[in-house]
Amino acid sequence: MISFLFLACSNPETIPEGDILGKLVVPKAAATRTVVSATDADGDGNLEYSTAEKTDVRLLGPIYVGAYSAIDTISFAYPHPSMGPVISADSRGDTFPYGGITAGRLDFACYEAVACKVTTGRFTDYDDIIDHFKNNLGRPIFDQYGVEVTSGEAFQQWCFEYFDATADYEMSFIGADNLTFEEDGDNYVAEFTLNHTLRVEGMAVWGFMDAPELRSDVPDTNGNFTTCASNGGREVDEYVTEFHEGRSYYDVLNRPGSYITYGDWVSDGEAVVHFDDDLNQTEEVVVNLNIPFEAEE
Repeated sequence: MISFLFLACSNPETIPEGDILGKLVVPKAAATRTVVSATDADGDGNLEYSTAEKTDVRLLGPIYVGAYSAIDTISFAYPHPSMGPVISADSRGDTFPYGGITAGRLDFACYEAVACKVTTGRFTDYDDIIDHFKNNLGRPIFDQYGVEVTSGEAFQQWCFEYFDATADYEMSFIGADNLTFEEDGDNYVAEFTLNHTLRVEGMAVWGFMDAPELRSDVPDTNGNFTTCASNGGREVDEYVTEFHEGRSYYDVLNRPGSYITYGDWVSDGEAVVHFDDDLNQTEEVVVNLNIPFEAEE
C-alpha cells in the first residue's frame, strides 16, 4: 500500500488541464462615463437629474475572460475568439473556450430594484451601492413598498432578513477585502486565475467588459447589463413582490459577440499563453481591455 501511494503521488504523466495565471489591465477610460445624479429637492417624489463626467471603478461591469484556440480579426469590428461553424443566420458560431472566469460577476443585492445591476468586487459597503445608484446611475433604490433606501443600516437589515444572514461577510457583493481592482497609473489592474483549464500551446486569452447602460435621457434603464438574464435566477414570489433575481447567460464565453454592445470594452487579442514540455506556463499572460466598441457592425 505504501508503494502504491508513492507511485500515485509521483505520476509521471503530464495532465493537460491546469491553472493559467494572468493579469487583467483595464484603462481608466473604460470607467469614465457621463454619470447621472438624481435629487429630490422638494421631497415630493419628483426627481431632478444632473450630469457630469466621472471616473469611478464602480462603473466597470462584469469582465468575462476565456481561453480560446485563436483570435478572429475579420468577422467583427473588434478582435473576437475564433468560432466553429455557423449553423443558422441568427446565431453566432460557438467559440468552444478551453476555460474561463469573470473578474466580478453579476450578483443579487437584496432588492428587486437592483436585480441584474450589481457586480461583485466593486463596492465596499451598502452605502457605496446606494451612492452608486443615486449619483452615478440616477436611479435611487426603492424597496418593495416604494420607500427609498437611504441608509446602509436599512440596506443591511433587509439583506440579513432576505438571505437569513447574520454578518456582512455573507454578502458577496460588498467588502473592502473583496474589491477586484487596484489602481496603477492610468489603469485598473487585477490578477486572475483560469482554473482547471485545458492547456494548449499558443492558445489565446481574451476578454471583454459588459459596461452598464448609462443614459441621461432615459435613466430608467441605467445600470442594465446585456449579459444578464433578467428572467433567470431564483424566482421570488412573496407578499407584495414577484420577480427573478437574474443571472448571467450561460453562453457568454461561448458566443461573446452576441452580447457585446455599444460602450463595452474588448481586449486586443494579443495575449497568448506558452508552455514548456511539461505544460508549465512559462510567463504570466497580460490581457489588455483597451478597445472600446463604439459603433455597430
